[in-house]
Amino acid sequence: MPKKLLNELSVGLNFLSPVEKRIATVILNDPKKFISYTMEELSKRAEVSHGSIINFSKKFASGGFPALKLKIAEGLSDYNAPSYDDVKKSRSDSLLMKKNCENIVSALRNTALLNDESILIRASEMVIAAKRVEIFGVLSSAPVAENLQFQLLQLGIPASFVSDMLSSAISASMLDSDCIAIAISVSGRTKEVIDAIKSAKEQGVPVICLTSNRNSPLANLADLVLTSSSSGKSIVEDLNEVHFSQLLLANALCAYLRARTDDLGEEKYMKLRKILNSHSVED
Repeated sequence: MPKKLLNELSVGLNFLSPVEKRIATVILNDPKKFISYTMEELSKRAEVSHGSIINFSKKFASGGFPALKLKIAEGLSDYNAPSYDDVKKSRSDSLLMKKNCENIVSALRNTALLNDESILIRASEMVIAAKRVEIFGVLSSAPVAENLQFQLLQLGIPASFVSDMLSSAISASMLDSDCIAIAISVSGRTKEVIDAIKSAKEQGVPVICLTSNRNSPLANLADLVLTSSSSGKSIVEDLNEVHFSQLLLANALCAYLRARTDDLGEEKYMKLRKILNSHSVED
């Protein structure tokens, strides 16, 4: 996915190590100029060693420094450098809603760019093949996990979500290889979720994760990673934007599942709608 590296570096900047962040910052500040840099020039500008640049190149371009420059060059036409413009600093209250909307839309577009259709198709196939779906998300990720569970139930897919920190690993240990686990964590470093997924993997359970950090411990455990993004434009609203992106991924996954719904699934869906409608008051 060569055209996505600049976007990936931009939205994942806060998840990089200090050395990686210095290299990425130099690249993002002027990607076009970076292409002309020698390794020595980049080393001086980023204040890192040649070895660090080589490791960075292998990690993000699966090759040496020339491969990294080629990958950056291939993505220049699709990259728009973010301008940090926090709504907190807006001079007029009338601009707050507009700026929030613009940043959220930008976050959603970044998320759509970072997730190929093939990834969502594969995720939907993994869910369809499972007899049961267990979703893990604690703290701020819990509402996204609950939303995904409800959407899956609407489709007639047996699903539950676990948001309790103490019981996550215990619940995961009760799964088997016919089930599937979906883990949600912005940082990909939430201990309770990682412990639960480790427990699930010991039972041979396939794992899908939703995270903003594609190089996190959680992502490394997963069989499939769906990447959520912020706009990269607002420091104070970064987490909230990612949650909108997570909801987008949950909705997109269910859209692909809905497209694959057979007659039995349609019957389950209509049955659930009837139950839900019975809880609505009439006009």
